[in-house]
Amino acid sequence: MNKKRQAVRNHRTRQRIVVVALVVGVLIVGGVLLASRLNLGSGTGLGNSGTAFSVPDHVGQPAPGFTAVNVDGQPFTLKPGGGRAKAIVFYMGYG
Repeated sequence: MNKKRQAVRNHRTRQRIVVVALVVGVLIVGGVLLASRLNLGSGTGLGNSGTAFSVPDHVGQPAPGFTAVNVDGQPFTLKPGGGRAKAIVFYMGYG
């Protein structure tokens, strides 16, 4: 009787593994089909939209000056030029 119970347990375990594998496979295939339908692999994330081509090309031009608010609530103005490269880091922090 003990061997019969063990065989039933093994059979159920194999069935569960097969079901989980099938569900994971369906989810992966569904994700791939959805990504291809939305054209997410195109690099722009904009699909077949003309938006990617309507943005002006600013390569090689100086960045415009702007004012933003820093973490202390104070205005921070950045102007191009000055002979130095600048890097801006936008950090959202933890909510």
